[in-house]
Parts: sequence; structure tokens; C-alpha cells
Amino acid sequence: MNLDRSMTLMGQMIGGATSLWRDARRDAAQVLRDSEELYVSAARKHRDVRRVVRATPRISRITSAVIPIAAAYRLHRVKTAHLEDAEAKQRLEALHAESAERLYHLFVEMRGGVLKIGQFLSCRVDLLPPIWIQWLSKLQDQVPAVPTEQIKACIEAELGRSPEALFDSFDEEPLAAASLAQVHAAVLHDGTPVVVKVQVPGVAEVVDADLRAVRILAHALRDLLPPGDTETILGELEASVRRELSYTAEAQNLEDFAAHFADHSDVVVPGVYPALSGQTVLTMERIQGGRLMDYLDAASPADRDRVFEILLTCVSAQVLEHGLLHADPHPGNFLVCEGPRLAVLDFGSVQRYSKAERAAYAGLAMAILNGDSDALAQRFSEMGFSTQSGELGPLQELAEMMLSTLAADQTLDQLDIDPFAQMERAVAIARANPVVQVPGNFVQLGRVFGAVGGYLVRYQPRVNLMALVAPYFSKALMP
Repeated sequence: MNLDRSMTLMGQMIGGATSLWRDARRDAAQVLRDSEELYVSAARKHRDVRRVVRATPRISRITSAVIPIAAAYRLHRVKTAHLEDAEAKQRLEALHAESAERLYHLFVEMRGGVLKIGQFLSCRVDLLPPIWIQWLSKLQDQVPAVPTEQIKACIEAELGRSPEALFDSFDEEPLAAASLAQVHAAVLHDGTPVVVKVQVPGVAEVVDADLRAVRILAHALRDLLPPGDTETILGELEASVRRELSYTAEAQNLEDFAAHFADHSDVVVPGVYPALSGQTVLTMERIQGGRLMDYLDAASPADRDRVFEILLTCVSAQVLEHGLLHADPHPGNFLVCEGPRLAVLDFGSVQRYSKAERAAYAGLAMAILNGDSDALAQRFSEMGFSTQSGELGPLQELAEMMLSTLAADQTLDQLDIDPFAQMERAVAIARANPVVQVPGNFVQLGRVFGAVGGYLVRYQPRVNLMALVAPYFSKALMP
């Protein structure tokens, strides 16, 4: 190795080490500031020192796990600066796998709002490497259950009577365990089967700490993520998590959704039992049906296509006609009933849209379908979208890709489109010129688009998207 090469490598290592030290100091200072803000905010808001003390260990546990992950990536850059690209890439993939597994176990351990954010991240293939998505996707349905005795105590505290007194029977084994809640089957005294959704004990008390920790996590991992509108996304997710803590609000969402779809015989919404519900307990009609993915995997092509027609029509009506979006569309929140009919479950996360907002999204789609670049640029600007470069071309390209299947006016199986190539192209566009500002009401909508798009890519149903969606564009644009 000649002298010039040695000096160059030495300079890179010294520069990398200096950058690493500077980043570590900056992260430590940020953690200290955030922890201090949490303490002061909690003390001022609650006037209860015990709640502050309970919150601080969660912040400490999360930051103590996340900061080393961020440091490992920065150290990786220093250690691999002199390596060939192939070897550096191999080491980076190994680091991705180790870090994703560590973060998954952290989310499962901490549960609460932290786990909820992890579930959201599992859908963001544009932000995270594939191995991260693989690990975080486990958070959707692989969450350890809370002991049933704790769940029963919560029911009695909320409703004033034990489950044994309220129900003819109450299953010890939960039907589902999630980040914020657990669901048990029960039977009323008149023989009616129901499900009882119970908030995980103590989760409301730690949500503030969890959301503060998520901001620390986002700051610590900022170098690993492409630039984006982090503040808007985090703000919307924080609001969504807090809304999910109110089961009285969820009961209202259920009633509103059921009223909107009363004339849709192929959409099923569980009824609510108000006398057996409260702020942290929600008793609902039990719907008999198969899990969405299990059904789609086993169904005949005709039945599978019919379920997709119902799903796509339902989502279009939510966004463009009723302005009430079920914003948590992971497979566990759908059942397929005899018919087939589609049952929609879990209304804790709901996005509401005004008439003006519905018209704006419909107008944006119509500008894309009509190839009207001037109108499209105006729509993007008016709605609050912008990119890192300030150019709207990448936004237009991404939007056109999303709606290309609509413009074709054909069934999906007739289209000559490689969905995986399209996904890779979309991710490349997003990374090359990131969208750095989005309207707040798009965050949950993007989540729904991502999930439903994933179902379409996987099953390629014989459905004509234009025929299904076009009538709802018209309804949204009507004065």
C-alpha cells in the first residue's frame, strides 16, 4: 500500500471517528433534552410525581436500546469506508438483520404506543430495508397476551361487576392480543355470542412516555431514513394512538360506519352493547367468519374476486363518499363471512375527511387520469405536498404509477405490469427525491393505500378498478 493511499485511509478513519464522536455527543444531548422536557411536561400536566417516575424508566429503556443501534450504523460507515462495495454491502445487510431483530424484541417487551408505531413502520417499504419489514411485520399478530386475571380486573374496574356476573361465560384464552388491547370471546346471559375488547392494563399511563420515546428513536435513527415530513407523520401517528385509547369514541365510530354502510349488504359491521362498554372496555357482536388472508388463499377465483370488489368499493366509499376512513387495514381486522361478505373490525384508528378534502383527492386523481399536468401541479401545491428538490415531477410520477391500473380500464389480470418492478421503481423515486411535506390527512390514507395495494399485488384479482372507483369520484366532485 503506497503512502498516499495510507494517508487517505487514515484521513477517512480520523474524519469518521470525529463524526461518530460528534454524533454521539449530539444524540446524548438530545436524549437529555427530551428526557428533561418529558419530566417537566409530566410534572406540570399531572402534578403527580409517581407518574413521572413511572414514565422515566421507559424512556431510559428505549433510548438505551436504540442509541447503540444508531451508533452501530455510524461505526459501520467508518469501518467499511475502505472496503470493496460488495463486502461493505454484505456487512450492512448483516447489521440490518441484527438491528431489526433487536428492535422487534424491544417493541414486544415495551408494548403500548411504541409497539403501535412499530406496526405502522412495518408497512413502510419505502423507508426501511426488507429485513426490517420482515421482522416488524411480526408485530401485527405475534404479540404476547396479558394474563387473563389482569384483563378481568380491568373489566370489573370499568363496569363495576366481574366478568362472571356480566356474562354467562368468558373465555380465558384471548382471541387476539395487540399493542393496546386484548380481545376475549364471551356469551351473554341470553346466549348471544360477543367479543370483549379490553385495554391493556396501564397502557394509557405510559403512552405519553412512549410517544416521547418514539421521537427520540426517530431522532437517533434519522441518518438511516430518507428525508421526509417526519413531524407531520409523527404528529398524525401520535394523535391516532391517543384516539385509540378511547373506546367510547370507537363505539361512535362503529355506529357511524354502520349507518353509512346500512345499504351495503355485503359489508358487515359489528353492533355495540353500550351497557357492557365504557372508556376501556368495548363489548361487540361476535362476527363468524374466516380471516381475510386464510380465505383468499383457499377461495375459488370467483369468490376471491368478489371479496376484492367488496373491499375496493368499501374503501372508495369511505374516502370519497362518507369521509370516514377505517385506517387500520391489516389482515386481522377483516373477516370473510358467508356470501361472501366482508366484515370490518377494530375502529380505534379512523380518519375523517370533510367534503372539501374528499373533493380535493378526487380532483387530484382526475387530473392524473386526464394527463393534465398543470392541474396536477396546482392540486399538489394546494393540498400541501412538496418534495426535497421543490420539483413536482417525482410526485406526479409516483401518483401516475399508483393510478396506472385505473387509467387502463381493464381487470388487473389483463394488465402487463410487473408489480414488484413497479414497487422497486416507486421506492427508487421516493429515495431519489423524497417527499418532505405531506398534508396531515394523507398519512393514514397512505397507510391504507399501502396495505390494499399489497393485497392486490399478492393476489392479482380479476377486478376492474376503474369501474369500481369511478362512481365515487363523481360523488366526491358533486357540489
